[in-house]
Amino acid sequence: MFRSFFAGKILLVGSVIICFNISCTDLEEELFSEVTPGDFFKTDEQYATAIATAYTRLGPFAVDSDAYSLQEISTDEMVVPTRGADWDDGGDWRRLALHSWTSEDGKLNSAWNFGYQGAITCNRLVYQFEELVKMGDLKPEDAENFIAELIVLRCFFYWYLLDTFGNVPYVTDFANADPEPHPVTRKELYGFLVEELVENVPRLAKSNDGSTYGRMNYWAGKHLLAVLYLNAETYTGTLESPGTPEWQKAADASGELIDDGPFSLEADYFANFNVNSDASKEFILAIPFDKVYYTGFNLNMRTLHYGSQETYNLTAQPWNGYCTLEEFYNSYEDTDLRKGKPGTLQGPSKVRGNFPAGYQYKADGITPVTDSNWEKPNLERDPPLLGDPDGPHVNLGNIGSGQPMVNELGPQAYRQAGARIGKWEFEKGGTPDMSNDRAIFRFAHTLLIRAEALWRIDPGSMEALNLVNQIRESANATPLSTLDGMPGFLVSEGSGPVPGAELLNEFGREMFAEGWRRTDLIRWGYFTEVDKWIPPFNNPGDILRAGEEYAYTTLFPLPRSADPVNPNLIQNPGY
Repeated sequence: MFRSFFAGKILLVGSVIICFNISCTDLEEELFSEVTPGDFFKTDEQYATAIATAYTRLGPFAVDSDAYSLQEISTDEMVVPTRGADWDDGGDWRRLALHSWTSEDGKLNSAWNFGYQGAITCNRLVYQFEELVKMGDLKPEDAENFIAELIVLRCFFYWYLLDTFGNVPYVTDFANADPEPHPVTRKELYGFLVEELVENVPRLAKSNDGSTYGRMNYWAGKHLLAVLYLNAETYTGTLESPGTPEWQKAADASGELIDDGPFSLEADYFANFNVNSDASKEFILAIPFDKVYYTGFNLNMRTLHYGSQETYNLTAQPWNGYCTLEEFYNSYEDTDLRKGKPGTLQGPSKVRGNFPAGYQYKADGITPVTDSNWEKPNLERDPPLLGDPDGPHVNLGNIGSGQPMVNELGPQAYRQAGARIGKWEFEKGGTPDMSNDRAIFRFAHTLLIRAEALWRIDPGSMEALNLVNQIRESANATPLSTLDGMPGFLVSEGSGPVPGAELLNEFGREMFAEGWRRTDLIRWGYFTEVDKWIPPFNNPGDILRAGEEYAYTTLFPLPRSADPVNPNLIQNPGY
């Protein structure tokens, strides 16, 4: 069975057959000619190994890639401050937070390649299965399910390109693909993906067991369809006018999964994010990472403070990067189990949460984690840097100090600035690669999709409210009496309640750091209000793009590196 390639996290990445590592801004014919009948798979084991090749392309949707960073660092959930000489990278991270990216930014090229490498790998495998049928080496009925699965997986990669770049080439033919394909409109691509999913999802298995773990089955396809429908108004519209919403279709697709699917909320929220989480009742589609057999999930390195190595006895020192913002941290009430508790001067927190915050201690729980290079005052600087008030004892996010959680984006953000991203369990004695499985589609997200779709149809929907409270109940959060409220980053403005804002807040609180926030903020019309959540920035030359005049930033520019390869590409407006 396919699960044999994932069981015990044994993913045969190194031995999958014909695994191209191409730059997918380049669709040259010479690449296609490398696939010959002699390269084709012939046994059940080879079929499964070949399919696994396509799934290895999902890895960058986790936390270790630019494909993920575009979805999170551009939002109110995360920033990567420049801390002296660390995390400057030519200003890439600050530009992402300030919405001042350009088509030259390397992160765009990586994200573009993520989508097209995945899509082209699926195309190549579909072609090979079709050729096996033509040669009489595989029965059509046996090939049909493999091909349907690959087409649905390909839809995920194209959904990512649709969501981030908009008007892109849509290539489904491998052997006869145009090396310089013309782009289709965003609305057209949305229609193509919906059509392919409607046709192919019913052909997929409804089983939810070891044979389908980590694979596109019927339920994963339904969830992807619900995501498309939920964002139809965005995907079928333009900068000048909104598109056509599909709220009822989003409600129906998610409703089928809720009513008929084999999923339920975990009683323990963190069961979804433990080192051993592959038995989660919420996982609809997951990436089965492993520190030995399938590496690349390195959130511990990206977010933890240098000194946190001694808290978790990690085999390598973390890089002190990703952190959350104060308004987002405070959008959780203190009783919410998802928030957790910060450490204090009296000792470390004994309550796990999404955020390692407050005073930090070594693995013994007694000895403070200290930073000998903590920020000392620099009064000659304009404006002067007054220094971290907490001294050398590491206090992540300056909790309780009266200071801002993140003092600036750079160049001298405090080394202790920001509560960190701790949603996934950090293994004691862990390596730079984590073994936590990473959900792409999770049942709680399905509940939220249906809740929003129903609320859009009827703002007084009690079912929508009950679905949100079902999630909050599992987190020990106070039930809501209304979905109206204020987006977390606007609370300080003190204006009246905004319709549905608590629904948006709950998307953030529940799906924090799972790669959905940019899409949500765009759908709700808040993405261009970046100035409401971004901390002060002081680096000379940094530019903040905020407000309606920068509505074009809801799509990223096509990467400049793609232009010489394909002259038929058309750059997105504003760039």
